Amino acid sequence: MPDIFISTSCLGGTRDLREILEIYRVNGIRNVELSGGLDCMDDAGGVLDDYRNFDFLIHNYFPPAKEPFILNLAAQDHEIREKSVALCKRSINLCRRIGCKIYTFHPGFRVERTLGPNFDMVGSKLVSYDLAFSNFMKSIEDMSAYAKGRGIKIAVENLEHRNEAYMMTRPHEFANFHEIFPEVGVLLDLGHLKIASKRCGFEVDEFIRAIQDNIVEIHIHENDGEWDLHKEPLAGSLMEYLRTIDCNIIVLESRNLNLNGIILNLDALKQIPA
Repeated sequence: MPDIFISTSCLGGTRDLREILEIYRVNGIRNVELSGGLDCMDDAGGVLDDYRNFDFLIHNYFPPAKEPFILNLAAQDHEIREKSVALCKRSINLCRRIGCKIYTFHPGFRVERTLGPNFDMVGSKLVSYDLAFSNFMKSIEDMSAYAKGRGIKIAVENLEHRNEAYMMTRPHEFANFHEIFPEVGVLLDLGHLKIASKRCGFEVDEFIRAIQDNIVEIHIHENDGEWDLHKEPLAGSLMEYLRTIDCNIIVLESRNLNLNGIILNLDALKQIPA
């Protein structure tokens, strides 16, 4: 059976990391992916030191920055790109401190600086794909070397192609990416894939075939095929894909569930055969 994790973003009603981890602990949940959507904290590592019997993964925007911003590893603005890479490096360092072997992250966006708070393009200038991809490769080259030196595996997540600024949403993009960086894994987000396949006109199975040798983690959550709603996957169509994809780590990444909903969905995921 795969290792089943739960994101810190699943529990509704709080943005406090310690409160979330304590609720998970009391209810016997020990496999946790640390993600965005949390209040900023002065010493995330210190909080995590109190939960050394947990197995953690770190995803993207964690620990959160004191001055919030949208990561953009493909930014044309040097300051934004360097700030994005620096946050990822801090996450990689925290992985090493707490014994987490995988750090996953979002790809860059095709804008000069970064997107708005809701990942919209309001006030953002679109740049050419080639220019954005080139800067994204520079960031990955830096991050890959940094992670390798610290014994941490890194993996890029597929996104849902919400607008034309989005990158790494289609099969050929990952094929091109892995010609350059075969050592970087893929976080397969099935909810994002459901939307991107419709918006970009490709088959879900086509995408999975293109990345199957590089998948190191899966995010599971459901939606209506149009918007990234992060609903519970229980009884949804995406659950069936988990039976056919060879991956040892599955993360429940629904949002704003109550504790009963979390337990029901975790129990369903635990029935997935190895």
